[in-house]
This record gives sequence, structure tokens and C-alpha cells, in this order.
Amino acid sequence: MKQICITFLLLVSISLYATKDSIPVVDLNFKVPLMSDYTLLYGFAEGDRIIINYKEEKGKKLKTFEISEYNGSIMFSDFNMVSLTNKTIKIKKTGIYMFKFSNLSLGRRICSFKLDRIPVSNETTLFNTTVKERVVADTTYTIRTETYIKKEKYVVKKVHDNQHFYVNSGSNAFLKGGKSRVALPFNLPRNTVKWYYTVVAFRDKNTVEAMKQQIHLASDLTKLIDSSGGLNFVVNQLAMPPGANYCDVYLITHNNLNLFLDKNSYSYFPSGTRENIIAANVELTNVYNEQMYLGIRNPSRTYGVNVLLSVAAIVLEQEIEKREVKHPNINYKKELYLDN
Repeated sequence: MKQICITFLLLVSISLYATKDSIPVVDLNFKVPLMSDYTLLYGFAEGDRIIINYKEEKGKKLKTFEISEYNGSIMFSDFNMVSLTNKTIKIKKTGIYMFKFSNLSLGRRICSFKLDRIPVSNETTLFNTTVKERVVADTTYTIRTETYIKKEKYVVKKVHDNQHFYVNSGSNAFLKGGKSRVALPFNLPRNTVKWYYTVVAFRDKNTVEAMKQQIHLASDLTKLIDSSGGLNFVVNQLAMPPGANYCDVYLITHNNLNLFLDKNSYSYFPSGTRENIIAANVELTNVYNEQMYLGIRNPSRTYGVNVLLSVAAIVLEQEIEKREVKHPNINYKKELYLDN
């Protein structure tokens, strides 16, 4: 019975000794320059025990030595240390640990450092103590309110509808009074994308008045938008109104208005100008933010003329709404990790 007990205790002793065999982690010499630190990083498993041996080769003091969890609390510290022999510390949780050697003197320190690990169990024997570094993306989000176009459509808006002007001839205006030049002011609506004008000329006043029932520029444009699904039509698709006598129409700015009316030298936009016409449908894509004028001139020196003028604009109407949008803010940073 006594022999059996001795054998059992011997087996237990051998077993305990085997599980507590230490595994070298690092054995190195290094120099800590004056007024600086030297840091080592290693990873350990929960329950491991680490054994520390340290000495300064010339017996000089190291101001501080600290062991701490990485970005965590200090586990052990020593001051004015010259050597440390078989200092054993138990690891409370798996993670990365920092060994910091601080030299605050005006001379360097030559250090010898040996670190061993006793695994807590056979399962952690192969635990990798090497600390690795990687770059990771840290993404945060900012909530912003932005506006967006929920819906949009083209709408025709009347600017002038069948305005009737009598424009005298040059000689009659000189002898009997009246005007051989007149002007129609207009402002284009906001968000205009295209605009049009229709003009017809007759000597007979009653004929021009009757034409008001036949010319519907705004409604005709609306029908073309509906049938084409947008602006996919040409001005020639508008019905050409009848005319009988000639007139001139000039597109001018406010600065040229009085020059035009007073028969002085003036400037005009060729794209919006028509000369010697009896009738016309005119399409323009140039959009003006200022007040503009359609100047009407009677080219005849003998006969007056009645002119009917309509102006309409195609406007892009948008339904605007607000929504909250998450905008990512990506910051890249280095991260330490253990490959276990």
C-alpha cells in the first residue's frame, strides 16, 4: 500500500511538472537611449503565467518598468530597477500586454530581458504570442437632410395672349400722327426652358380680331408636350396661322427700347427677330432673366397694319421634398491583434 501511494505521488508530481514547463517567449538584449522608452508587446491566454528575468548589464538603475494591459490598467511596476529574477505574474484575461522600459537618466541603459510563458493547459500550449498590426476602417455616419426632386413636368404658361396692335405706316405717322413702331414688354417665368411667340399681320382690323378665336398658342404647345411625352417636337408642328400683310418683329432689350422707338441705331437678337413676314411661329431656347421686348415695325410707308402677337413659355416645374441621408465618414487606423 505504501509503495502504491509513493508511485501515485510520483506520477502526480511528474504530471504537474509537465504542465508547468515554461515556453520561451523572448530572450534579447537591447539599449534604451537617454530620456526615452523601449516597449515590447506580446499576447497571452487567460490563466497563463509569465516568468520575467531582467538585468542591466552595467548594474545601472532603470527608472521604471511596467507591465500593463494594452490600453488598459497596469499589472506590475518597479522603480529604479537593476535586475528582476523569476518574477511570475498570472494573466487574468486573454489579450495583448505591454512591457515598458523607461530611462529618464542622461545615459543609456543596456538591458538583458528574458520572458517565458507557462500555459494554463495543454489547449493553450500553441498559443501564438506574436502581436500583429493591421489597418482597419472605422466608419461612422453623419445624418444630413437634403432636398431632392420627387417629380417634374413641363407646363406651358401664357405670357401674352393675342395682343392686338395697330402700327401706322411711316408717312401716315408723320402726317397724321400715330406710331409706326410699338413694343410689347414681357418677362419670362422662372424655370423657363423654351419660349415661343406667334405673330400675324392684316391691314383689316376685323380680320385680326376674328383671328383671336383661331390662335391658341399655349394650348397648342400643351398638346404637343402631351403627345410627345416632353419636348420631343419641332416648331413646325404648330399650325401656321394665316396672314396677309407684312410686318417686322425684333427681339430687343430695355436698353435698346427707346432707340428702336425713336428710329435710332439699335441692337437686336437675330434668333428672335423676323422681318417682312405675314405670319410666323418662332421658337427660342435663349432664356432671359431681364425684361425683354418684341418691337413691331410696319415696313410699309403707305398702309397701316394690324398685328396680333402671342407669347408663351414652357416651364419645368419640380416637386421638391426633403429626406435624411446617411453619409459615411471613413477613418483608417492601425490596430494590434493576435492571430489565434
